[in-house]
Amino acid sequence: MAKSLRHLTGIFYNTVDGYPPIINGARVLAHAGWTVELLGRRYGASPPVVFPPGVQVRRIVAPVQQSLAAYGHFIATTLTTRQPGVAIMGHDMHGLLPARLMATRHRRPLIYHCHDWSADDAVLGMGGRLVRRFERRLARTADLVIVPDRERAAAMLPVLRLTRPPLIVANAPLAVPPPSNALAEALQQQGKHFAQTLLRQGRLGLGHALETTIRSIPAWQQPDWGLVLLGLGEADYLAHLQRLIVETGVEQQVAILPPVSYDAVPGYTMGATAGHALYDPIHINNRFITTASNKLMEYLAAGVPLLVSDTPAQRAFVERYGCGITADERDPLSIAEAVNQLLGDPVAAQRWGAAGQHAFTAEFAYGQQFAPVLSWLEAQASRIPQS
Repeated sequence: MAKSLRHLTGIFYNTVDGYPPIINGARVLAHAGWTVELLGRRYGASPPVVFPPGVQVRRIVAPVQQSLAAYGHFIATTLTTRQPGVAIMGHDMHGLLPARLMATRHRRPLIYHCHDWSADDAVLGMGGRLVRRFERRLARTADLVIVPDRERAAAMLPVLRLTRPPLIVANAPLAVPPPSNALAEALQQQGKHFAQTLLRQGRLGLGHALETTIRSIPAWQQPDWGLVLLGLGEADYLAHLQRLIVETGVEQQVAILPPVSYDAVPGYTMGATAGHALYDPIHINNRFITTASNKLMEYLAAGVPLLVSDTPAQRAFVERYGCGITADERDPLSIAEAVNQLLGDPVAAQRWGAAGQHAFTAEFAYGQQFAPVLSWLEAQASRIPQS
């Protein structure tokens, strides 16, 4: 098989630098000798990621933001690609339409990688509703559909009228991260030191039970235990959290760190005592989140025990792998009770963390999760006549 044939084109209507499945999928493909072209937007504030040789990223700048005109410009620009890959991968519903058009134009197989799904009850603007309507028609035309969580896939299957169940690829990192003092050093810069740390990494916003967790802190057993928030957040929301922290009187027990690049996050995770992965069930992606949560998977990789919502799927997950405990994300006292178990029993925390890391290396490392996709792509490449 000629190496030049082993090429994939991926399309995502956002910044690829903040989307772990795209980053890690491209790295797995590059390691396997594939070339990858990623077409995304120059949008948002995610720190840039360094991709390996063989991965080309085109960051498209639209003349306007968040409008049908911007989306139309994005589609038109993606279709100027002259050398499409063995297959075209559209990420989420905004990436599906241009991917379908490109796949049809160049007679290539289509992959629909749907990470964040907009169910019928999701509140969208006019443009979003139109794009969702296209998704409902086009998703079943994909040759392969990838979803990061089994429960989410089951909910999507009848709505999208898929002819076969989606392939489940957990949203995990590539490897166990090396030891690091990044978290302690960042806290020191803020003049803080915590004996035990509960870390919440990733985007900071509504739906992550942050307010309830802050309200739980007065019931934590020790005053030198701390909550650390690390990630991007809108200025208004971060100001809201700061006011709540002051009102609750826990300024000395909370640190909000500036966002860092995706590749720097694991260094911070390695310094945490436990990982916060609570989700308010405000939409379907939060209700069906277990293996779709990159932070949950990153805690596993780092050997950090989990604090997850007390839903049937998440409870079954931590019980199956022995990697953490659950709490009611609506109840500050429930969260405090769980935190007191996680941070107050170092022996149990170490046991839960080690079990989670074993589960990661045995099952969830992204190279293993993505292997069926790579095999599928290799089969597609083998069918292309060699010149």
